[in-house]
Amino acid sequence: MKQVTIHLGHRTYPVLIESNLLENCNEKIHHFTQARKVLILSHSLVYKKYGRSIQSGLKKLGVKVHVYLIPRGESHKNREELFKILEKMVEFNLQKDSCLLTLGGGVIGDIGGLAASIYMRGIDLIHCPTTLLAQVDSSVGGKTAIDLFKIKNLVGTFYQPKCVLTDPEVLKTLDQRQLKTGLAEIIKYAVIWDKKMFGYIEKKIGLILERNANILLNLIYRSCAIKGIIVSGDEREKGKRAWLNYGHTLGHALESYFNYKVLTHGEAIAWGMWFASLISLRMGLCSAATVDRQQSLLKQTGLLRRLPTLNLQKIYKKMFLDKKVRGGQILFVLTRKIGLVTIQKNVPKSVVFWALNQLRNQSSGTF
Repeated sequence: MKQVTIHLGHRTYPVLIESNLLENCNEKIHHFTQARKVLILSHSLVYKKYGRSIQSGLKKLGVKVHVYLIPRGESHKNREELFKILEKMVEFNLQKDSCLLTLGGGVIGDIGGLAASIYMRGIDLIHCPTTLLAQVDSSVGGKTAIDLFKIKNLVGTFYQPKCVLTDPEVLKTLDQRQLKTGLAEIIKYAVIWDKKMFGYIEKKIGLILERNANILLNLIYRSCAIKGIIVSGDEREKGKRAWLNYGHTLGHALESYFNYKVLTHGEAIAWGMWFASLISLRMGLCSAATVDRQQSLLKQTGLLRRLPTLNLQKIYKKMFLDKKVRGGQILFVLTRKIGLVTIQKNVPKSVVFWALNQLRNQSSGTF
């Protein structure tokens, strides 16, 4: 078993990473929460594959288990679904010493984490992420959220789980597009922090896409370790944690622009990294070779899917809904070289639109 520790004083917790971990995790769950009542929040398909055994195992330990299943998809990460979850928590008579266990991808983790954080001003939370994206990103670090007015993660809290139980074995049943969407975040970690990891991904990209188990486990561990270092030093995004948003300023704008129907999160972030690298080059922050390496790797993953017609003015306006906007200005996370990024303000509008025009040219089929 590999372990990453998120150091946050009395709220310190582990991310445990091991193949087949979910097959018999009831003892570990029971170790990290003393709750005698647990609500499993999941999707129907995921629950059938993994949730029933978790429920059965906890019952054997004398824990009363309730289950609530929500529909799949970003469109259900909204206030209506949040209040349905809260109403179920009341209906199941969850108390201050109860626990909410999320079993699923990023949507489940985000909305479940928010529900746990505000129910009775906070109850125990455990994440069991079942997508690569959730395993390397959303389950670690304590961000919770729902979307509001089609703005991604507009309403949320910082709320840390008691532990994260990550089982790479579940990725064997993940469809290829969802596997790639998690890979986008792994590439992001390499760009912002670890040039050796970036080179490793370049060399192993074929095996990664073929789901080599050892390579995936190593990448999950390294991604969580990087995020753990950053979060431990900046829990509430007052400094370096903003680096984790590399590619997300445009990425979130694209997701919203297409109503979360055209691109997966990872595909949107891939285009966002492509866009950020161009701005970095135009601003004289990095070399053309740095841009070329990023773009070459992203092309090899197949993440840079063709885009429908783009209205650049609308996309630009959506970028101002980014959480890094300060004083009416977007703070861009830009790259200096592989493994090092910086936060840049006062990026000229002309540079932003130059990069957006490059995006439109690519999406029109001139790749």
